[in-house]
Order: sequence, then C-alpha cells, then structure tokens
Amino acid sequence: MQTEHRELDDIPESRISKQALVERLQEILPENAVLHEVEDLHPYECDGLSAYRRIPMIVVLPTSVEQVQKIVKLCHQFSVPIVARGAGTGLSGGALPLEKGLLLSLAKFKSILELNARSRTARVQPGVRNLAISEAAKPHGLYYAPDPSSQIACS
Repeated sequence: MQTEHRELDDIPESRISKQALVERLQEILPENAVLHEVEDLHPYECDGLSAYRRIPMIVVLPTSVEQVQKIVKLCHQFSVPIVARGAGTGLSGGALPLEKGLLLSLAKFKSILELNARSRTARVQPGVRNLAISEAAKPHGLYYAPDPSSQIACS
C-alpha cells in the first residue's frame, strides 16, 4: 500500500539530470557507492515504517566526512534535495526518501567518538548501533536503551 504525500510531490526539479549527477557523484565516491539502478534502490524505499514507500532517485554510501561534505555541496549547488538515513529502522518515516532526491546513507559511520561517564553523555556517529553504545557504557555501570528490543539493529 502506497500512501500519497502531496507536499512531497511539490518538490521543484533539480538543476541537473540524474545521469549528470551520478557522474559527478562517482567523482567523489567509488562507483559501487553510488546506487542509481532501480533494483539497487528498492531496499531504501522506506524505513521501519513500511506503510509509506518511495524509490529515491539515487542512494549514496559515503565512508568519510569529507565525502559527505562534497556530496552536500554538490546537491546544494544543483538544488537536489537530500534525506539522511542511519540504519533505516525508524518507525516515524523520518528516513522516507524523495523520488526526486538523494538518499544519503550514513550507516557506515560507526564510531563512538566520546563517552563521558561522569556527564552520562556519548558523542557518536549516526551509524553506531544502540547496542554498541550500551556495551561501551556497561563498564561504567551505565546503559543506553531507548528501545531495548531493537538495540541490535537501530542506530
């Protein structure tokens, strides 16, 4: 079942063709990190809220902050909308892609940058699984479990 979202249909056209954008993205990323064939895009058509589905125009799989910066700059230059996605397990539709846009997968960003037991805070990259945060906090007598049943999968 596909539900329509009128506001998502009103996105203006980008100032670059899909093929030209793919070519520019392949200058930033390895070819296998720029997905643009329909069969490669289907796994990204929804997040955990599968009642709403949209095939993104392109999916990119960067592995460095510098690549993300270049992708965002390129998309801004040509008015290409971006939806960022972590593990894609959310149940609120926050990672619902745009048919005329780019889905920026941040799943490969898996580092815990800082864990401060005293202030009970952690600074992590968007691809870090919740379970990894709980495991890092455990030696300090702490845990991170906003949704314990999905800790192994969600970021």
